[in-house]
Amino acid sequence: MSVNLQTPIDYLKGVGPNRADLLRSELGIKTYQDLLNLFPNRYIDRTRYYKINELQRNNAEVQVIGVITGFREVAQKRGKRLVADFKDDSGMMELVWFRGQKWIRESLKIGKPYVIFGRTNWFNGRYSMPHPETELLSEHEKNLRSSMQAIYPSTEKLSNKGVTNKVVSKIMQQLFLETKGRFVETLPDYILKDLKLLSKSEALFNIHFPKTPELLARAKFRLKFEELFYIQLQLILKNLIHKSKIKGLKFDKVGTYFNTFFNEHLPFDLTNAQKRVLKEIRLDLGSNAQMNRLLQGDVGSGKTIVAFMSMLMGLDNGFQCCLMAPTEILSVQHYNGLLELCKPLNISIEILTGSTKTSKRREIQENLENGNLQILVGTHALLEDKVKFKNLGLAIIDEQHRFGVAQRSKLWKKGPKKNSQSPPQSSQREEAKNVLKKYMTARPSTYKLMKELQQENKKNSTEAERILWECLRGKNLDFKFRRQHIIDEFIVDFVCLEKNLVIEVDGGYHNSIQQKEVDEIRTAILKDLGFKVIRFTNEEVIGNINSVLDKISRTLSKIPPLGENKGASIPPHILVMTATPIPRTLAMSVYGDLDISVIDELPAGRKPVKTVHRYDNNRLKVFRFIRDEIAKGRQIYVVYPLIQESEKMDYKDLMDGYESISREFPMPDYQISIVHGKMKPADKDYEMQRFAKGETQIMVATTVIEVGVNVPNASVMIIESAERFGLSQLHQLRGRVGRGAEQSYCILMTSHKLSNDSKTRLETMVRSNDGFEIAEVDLRLRGPGDIMGTQQSGVLNLRIADVVKDKDILQEARYHAKKVLNADPPLGLPEHKSILNTYREMSRYKNIWNYIS
Repeated sequence: MSVNLQTPIDYLKGVGPNRADLLRSELGIKTYQDLLNLFPNRYIDRTRYYKINELQRNNAEVQVIGVITGFREVAQKRGKRLVADFKDDSGMMELVWFRGQKWIRESLKIGKPYVIFGRTNWFNGRYSMPHPETELLSEHEKNLRSSMQAIYPSTEKLSNKGVTNKVVSKIMQQLFLETKGRFVETLPDYILKDLKLLSKSEALFNIHFPKTPELLARAKFRLKFEELFYIQLQLILKNLIHKSKIKGLKFDKVGTYFNTFFNEHLPFDLTNAQKRVLKEIRLDLGSNAQMNRLLQGDVGSGKTIVAFMSMLMGLDNGFQCCLMAPTEILSVQHYNGLLELCKPLNISIEILTGSTKTSKRREIQENLENGNLQILVGTHALLEDKVKFKNLGLAIIDEQHRFGVAQRSKLWKKGPKKNSQSPPQSSQREEAKNVLKKYMTARPSTYKLMKELQQENKKNSTEAERILWECLRGKNLDFKFRRQHIIDEFIVDFVCLEKNLVIEVDGGYHNSIQQKEVDEIRTAILKDLGFKVIRFTNEEVIGNINSVLDKISRTLSKIPPLGENKGASIPPHILVMTATPIPRTLAMSVYGDLDISVIDELPAGRKPVKTVHRYDNNRLKVFRFIRDEIAKGRQIYVVYPLIQESEKMDYKDLMDGYESISREFPMPDYQISIVHGKMKPADKDYEMQRFAKGETQIMVATTVIEVGVNVPNASVMIIESAERFGLSQLHQLRGRVGRGAEQSYCILMTSHKLSNDSKTRLETMVRSNDGFEIAEVDLRLRGPGDIMGTQQSGVLNLRIADVVKDKDILQEARYHAKKVLNADPPLGLPEHKSILNTYREMSRYKNIWNYIS
């Protein structure tokens, strides 16, 4: 009988309750599976045994064979230390312990051969080794050993409580002994052969007990590939299921709005990249599935015009559209840009933000509900329950990573109703009463018995119900279930309201003819109330819970989503946009379930922004350059990282900078605007409008102007303390200039004290204008967690793979996952049985791979 890897870690020989609690709290190891997936941080070469006279004074980790000849206690400032004399045939050294002396003295034997391992010190003309790992030579020779010893992740608490690396290695050995080192294969034979991969069992053995460096490298590759393969499989499957299950609004035609704009009002020729992306969006909108597409485009690549032309397709098919942005500044920017494009086409457009006045808000809501308002732009205000569309067909979300999943899902529910004539809640209640009345009069005695059994049912909770509830409450099936829920007059065992599915477990007392009739009538009533009912016996649940969960899972998959239900919303098409280029490896891992379009070409005639790095002592030359540019009629941005001086950091602050610039560029010859995040929105807008109209020549600001300001006449961006900014932020700020026909410049000002990472960032900015190249460098410097922000930093909490270092393996894994699903979407072929079983296992025990966003 094979060992169940979901067995709690407490039951592994050598662990016990105390160590199990420590492993759970410190490393998150709850089961055998978790321990197996505790991969080493590094490895130490244990092939060589040193003689004491061969040791060097370099504080290296070494292992020596010898015997303990005696112990002594040495007084020190605080307490005592235990010292053992240890010798081999070449010399003598000391072993030293500062804690745990009593246990050590009792457990180590004088005169017996030991293998010791640790880091050496040279002290008072002698080598010593503090807190060495010790093992009897006889035991050492018996144990599972490899040429390279695994060093596992640990914490200070584990070390203090005696759970050392040696202890972890021993319990890992015990796990392999109990399982006989045999583990279920998770990849099909043909992938193993194609890529010459080790088997699962070989890979796991060689990651923990590598026989050779070559086998260790192959084990790492195999396990990294597997981890990334299943992440990609889940993401691609999610996309396929989305397309097959979630029906969308079909936009049949490209009509008057689109064609008139394209032929008569398009302000410039579209780039080939914009045309390609519009074609991809057109195909999505014309299919029966809901579009779920990510549009990536560098700063100034023309995403807004693509978004507008996508909206025109919606308007041509009689639907409303909306655009949601994370900040008021960006919303206003989008609104002003779209307003100009809408005017010649006589399209109605409004903006809704937190500062929209109540009277205007009412007017917008009214026009939205009666269909007179065609396009609505706004912030989170669009998500409010009061904001109701008549028929929302396309929702565009800008900089979507700034919105939470729950916020984005609210937009889904604002689509048109599938059946707008669905009865109001009160008539639904009447309908339910009529159903119950029908059964009450037709079968009065059975109905009476059913009511009597209700309370008895609630009291007599069975073991089977408890087992099933543990699985359902843990969302093992991805849906929320409620226990002992009241539906009209009845208490049901379990219900998933999202799918209208009721699950009943028959207690031991469902034996008489009358009681069986009660079950039948309950089922009939619930079906008439619109629920699907499945029943299980106690024996089925206790005997084979996996089979029961599989049946529930299959039933859930056959019930159409709420979007298919009478009266529910049909979700609008979703287009999410980002001006933050996402490295390909990260896009594949974080947004792998979305279709991705990339505008990778700038409009013709755009001159790349010239970027230079200058130190603070070049400031006078920079001021001279500013004067020359202003004399040519240009405008200047000066951006600071902080609003007020920080005591901890000696960086230039906004107010200090504003004063020094005011001295260099005095009124009335020069006018200066100032904008920062602590200003009132009205004051901020006033200053921005002054700059946009050309009434001020210099804008001193914080990163609040990173997005949402479009002033083609601004040709110089000066970023103070540029070493304080991340690469993507520097690139976004640089994107505020270079929007007109004139040559533009970005000047990165820093002190001379720069870290290596800061130097790399500045050199990258000076060298490249390519946002995707910059994003790749940023990913290397900061890692995926930082780039995705705190909300999604856990998305790539991988056990062994690294999306930055292992991007080639990631691409290989995605290629094979796509190949498998193209050939066999339901994973029903015999050769894909291992994949299907693993995928189901992952869905059931989310603690194994809990990575998907």
